[in-house]
Amino acid sequence: MGFMNKLYRRIFTVIGAAIFVAALYVGAVYAFVFNPSFTREELSFKDEKKHFVTEQYLLEYQNEKAWFESMNPEIISIESFDGLKLFAYNLPFTATIEKPIANGTIVLAHGYHSDPVREYANLAHFYHDSGYNVVMPFQRSHGLSEGKYITFGIKERFDLRDWLKKTNDIYGEKNSLFVEGISMGCATTVMMLGLEDLPKNLCGVIADCGFTSPKEIVWKVLSKDKKIPTAKLIMALGEKMTKRFADFDMDSYSTLDAIDYNKKRINQIPILFFHGTNDDFVPIEMTDQNFTRCVGMISEIRGGDLGNIALTTNEQIEKYKYVQIKDAAHAISSFVDPKKYHKEVTRFLNTYKKN
Repeated sequence: MGFMNKLYRRIFTVIGAAIFVAALYVGAVYAFVFNPSFTREELSFKDEKKHFVTEQYLLEYQNEKAWFESMNPEIISIESFDGLKLFAYNLPFTATIEKPIANGTIVLAHGYHSDPVREYANLAHFYHDSGYNVVMPFQRSHGLSEGKYITFGIKERFDLRDWLKKTNDIYGEKNSLFVEGISMGCATTVMMLGLEDLPKNLCGVIADCGFTSPKEIVWKVLSKDKKIPTAKLIMALGEKMTKRFADFDMDSYSTLDAIDYNKKRINQIPILFFHGTNDDFVPIEMTDQNFTRCVGMISEIRGGDLGNIALTTNEQIEKYKYVQIKDAAHAISSFVDPKKYHKEVTRFLNTYKKN
């Protein structure tokens, strides 16, 4: 009888230890993976130096930031579909005798753990000088905007749609409306194209270095960047945590889903893609996928031969363009080759804005 009691105690000790280790592991995933990845983070000068890679680009950004602040942009707000108060900068076009009316308005969506000024100070200057009103939202759970959890575009796409509606309240529905997104802002912008109730004056989207889906980019960071041995287990736990705490599913939507929806429109919304060839955060292959999905799609396998696949070309293929910026790191293509970037953007805006 004593032997059995000792055996039971050992079994319970082992089970208890296993439960403790499992609980410790889940707690570690929450504390060191989920919490820092899906919640807001304050920006630091160290982050800025890392983001801009070189002292030259950092100095250019600081000069553009000073210009933006000197313009005293208005701060506007909306309420999100789930009750968060969201804020944005609004920088109206400066009318002149030669140019009394704006060419349109562009809404700029920033990326993950960033803010509108760091991501867009230089481009805001360019668009403002090009005759556009500029609206720069703080994404939910960033900066001035409320929110605890970042959803990598899943919920942010609805926020962006509502910012377009707010922009029309300010500037009118006859105003030509464009959106640009960088990194997570790019994914948000493209995912937004899968929504039915977009403003009719949305003329086009500029999509710079975005990922395809939250699940794909998180998996890439865990498995390739950090090379974590238990990445699959962490991913499975992370998916449960996003559903439990942040109320979203990482695999519930993607840019590819949105592109498929956009292609069903009678008049597809045009997209200009950018990606830097030295991007080591969001793989350039993700923009390759997005662009390929826009211009065509695999439609059939002929004769049962897996090697003989037919590609159906999109009838509105001319509405899509993909520009790679040589040697550009993540999210700084407009600093690395501003001449090429501005040229392509100007062509795109002039082609699709309303006359």
